[in-house]
Amino acid sequence: MLASAFSMTIALIGLFGVVFPVLALGLIGFSVAQALGERAENERHPSRWRRRSSGENT
Repeated sequence: MLASAFSMTIALIGLFGVVFPVLALGLIGFSVAQALGERAENERHPSRWRRRSSGENT
């Protein structure tokens, strides 16, 4: 019984201390990479997203 409780404790520490943080960091890293890719795409084509100023011809 004690070995079962000990192994369950180790498994929970591994789950909440290693697996979930690695998963969260992976998802955060993926979203940052996506945002940087979108930013680079928008900087390549600035005329599609910028509004015309009032001084330009419409």
